[in-house]
Amino acid sequence: MSEGSPTSVEARQNLSRVVPTDVFGHPPVLSTENRQAYDALMTQLTLEWKPRNITEWMFVRHMTDTSWEIFRHRRAIANLFAISFKTALASVLTDVLPELDRYHTVKELAQAWFEGPQKQEKVKSELAKYGLSPEAIVAQTYVLRRDELDMLHRLLAVAEARRDAIIRNFNEYRAMSSLGQKPVVEAEQVELVPNSA
Repeated sequence: MSEGSPTSVEARQNLSRVVPTDVFGHPPVLSTENRQAYDALMTQLTLEWKPRNITEWMFVRHMTDTSWEIFRHRRAIANLFAISFKTALASVLTDVLPELDRYHTVKELAQAWFEGPQKQEKVKSELAKYGLSPEAIVAQTYVLRRDELDMLHRLLAVAEARRDAIIRNFNEYRAMSSLGQKPVVEAEQVELVPNSA
C-alpha cells in the first residue's frame, strides 16, 4: 500500500462512521471469501461515486454487493474448470489413444499434468501427436460440465444486468436530483395496498 493510503481496517472504520451498517446489515461475504477485498471494493466505489445521502449510499451498497456477486460467479466458473481438468484430460486421452494399454497410459498422463512443467510438456507432446493442444481439454470440460457452466453463465449474466441497471438508475437519480426533480413514478408501476375498509 502506498504511504498515506488507508489500511483495510482503517477503511472499514471510516466507512462504518458514514455507512449506516445497522440499516444495510453485514456484507454478503462468504466464509471462504476475503472481507478485506470486499471492503476495498466498497471503499473504491464510495470514492468514485461520493454518495451524498442515504439513497445514494443504497445505490453504492447495491453496486458493491452485485459486483461482489459477479466476481464470485467468475471465480466459480474458473474453479469448475480447475476441478474438472483431470477428468476432461482423461476423457480426451481416452478418445485419442490406441486401445492397447490405454487405461494405464491415460491414468499416468492425466496425473502427470499436475506434477510440474516438464510432465505437462510430456502430456502436450502426446496430445500434439493427434493434432490437439491443451485447449482440447478446455473444450472437453465444456462438454462434460455444460449444465453447470450454463447455469453459472446465466447467473453471471443476470448479475451483470442488475449491476448495469443499478448504475443506470444511479445516474438517472443524480441527473434528476441536479435538476431539483424527484424521480417520477407512474401510477401503474406502484402496487397499491388494498383498502381495508
